[in-house]
Amino acid sequence: MTTLPVPGEQIDLLLLREIRQRERINVYLYMDEEIAKNSNVTDDVEKYRMTDPDFRPVLEIEDWFKIMQKQLKQIEGPCANVERMLTEKPLSAEVLETGVILTAVGERPYIKALLPYLDEMEEIEVRNATGFK
Repeated sequence: MTTLPVPGEQIDLLLLREIRQRERINVYLYMDEEIAKNSNVTDDVEKYRMTDPDFRPVLEIEDWFKIMQKQLKQIEGPCANVERMLTEKPLSAEVLETGVILTAVGERPYIKALLPYLDEMEEIEVRNATGFK
């Protein structure tokens, strides 16, 4: 088993997805800081399991990638590719905690991570933009 990221660490989403696939762990991405910092993964998975994935404040990383791919195709067309986009414009999540969760297939390690707010992502893009005077 590879060393897992630790709380407080910023980690690239493509690397986080690779760790998830290689280590067979669950990775939960939170889009809402308030929920992420004041709840636990087990309760959140149960609480939001019947909510349409497009509206959940927390998603397993593979579900997040599927939704992002769908949304990107709606914006850019059939050639859109979320992995290519994240290679060109990396996005990191903050690791909040690691632990073990009971799933339908038994206990599995997990990583709980927080994505930056959309306005924070736009701010990052503006700071990294070139060609503006």
